[in-house]
Amino acid sequence: MLKRIDTWQIPDIGPVAVETSDRARYTRITLKRSGEVKLTIPAMVSLDQARRFFDSRIAWIKRHRRDFRGLAEMPVAGWSEARDLLFDRLRELAARHGYQFNKATVKNQRTLWGSCSHRNNINLNVNLLRLPEELRDYVILHELVHTRHKNHSRAFWHELDGLVGDAKSLQRALRRFRLNA
Repeated sequence: MLKRIDTWQIPDIGPVAVETSDRARYTRITLKRSGEVKLTIPAMVSLDQARRFFDSRIAWIKRHRRDFRGLAEMPVAGWSEARDLLFDRLRELAARHGYQFNKATVKNQRTLWGSCSHRNNINLNVNLLRLPEELRDYVILHELVHTRHKNHSRAFWHELDGLVGDAKSLQRALRRFRLNA
């Protein structure tokens, strides 16, 4: 069970909620999109030990907060418009690069940007519209490549690299955008 035991005011960081947990095995720092910083400590760790740990990670916190990006506002008015925009882009990229898929669905998912089933059904997250266009296209192309390669093999990454350039750097950039934060 989590129990808040203190709130620290840290210069250049702001308030830090300090919580203890009977279940925690390690000291953990959590950064939220809202800017909230939380320190969770195991029950047997003292506040002095926790503070030393936290102070040793301040540069890491600042670096990750700077890199941490929230999603933009939804650029469309309604669900059907969002679905149409994503379907149109999916069909356009599939036709341009010679991919075929069975059917497509747009969902409001909490953890996945997209997925491709073994039957080549593609699911896209409506929140893709809140990403920069380059990352939106990366996700769509990633799922289209899965219609040929059902895993993340070397052949998969080679084909995706041929479409987007440096797929691994786009994958890293996408990780900076959080769906469930």
